Amino acid sequence: MKRVTIYKDNEPLAEFPSIQKAAHFMKSELGRERFPWTIINKGIQDNEFYTHTNGAVYSFNNIDELARAKREPSKENQYSSSITTEFSRVEFIEFLSQHLEEIIQLKLQISDPRLKQYHLSPKGLGDDLYFLTESYHRQNDLYKGKYSMTDFITPQALLVLQQKEKKKLIFEHIVPKNLYLKMLVDKAYQENLTYEEIYKVLMKYYYTCTVTKEEDDSLPSTSMQEGWDGHNPFYRYQLAGIEFIENPKSY
Repeated sequence: MKRVTIYKDNEPLAEFPSIQKAAHFMKSELGRERFPWTIINKGIQDNEFYTHTNGAVYSFNNIDELARAKREPSKENQYSSSITTEFSRVEFIEFLSQHLEEIIQLKLQISDPRLKQYHLSPKGLGDDLYFLTESYHRQNDLYKGKYSMTDFITPQALLVLQQKEKKKLIFEHIVPKNLYLKMLVDKAYQENLTYEEIYKVLMKYYYTCTVTKEEDDSLPSTSMQEGWDGHNPFYRYQLAGIEFIENPKSY
């Protein structure tokens, strides 16, 4: 396999010496530079403001207020109206939060201890989270395949996707899901889990990225590296040297 060179800042996104045609196609399709760490770090480490690639601007300090403001109309009716073909992270996290709250409350009623433990494990809830993600994309006519649902994609993974070699790709959680799902389960057992808390946790940590299997192997699978401040969701990728861009969501 030929070596891929990734450039910084405003330099070209990628150079593939042996496959110039594919590189040109990727550049012309995306028309955007890689996601810069200077933007990622702003507001996450300093607790100020963070600009997501879809244009949404928020701070981690006001997520509770945002969640409360978004609870109208009622949770029972707010997702059954018109279908949109434009992805909204706020609406997406609302959808996940509503249904994950219902799922967790139902699973707490399981009488068999071992069965309850499995269904409230990161594996059990992680499967629920994936199927809810797919459900949201299908309901809103956004689904074009498994890898169209991730927030980000690496340049190398995009090339693999364009070559239709999906078996070489991984749907990856930028923050290992066991870390934040365990937070929610612990609160559920303490009987103080709320919709707002689920919303806050998912908004802060639930980001996904399409990566190659080789890139996935370079990441710790169930933990963040030493030194993580608990805020920066992209820390694991930053330390592993994995660059990514906004997913064009067209595959």
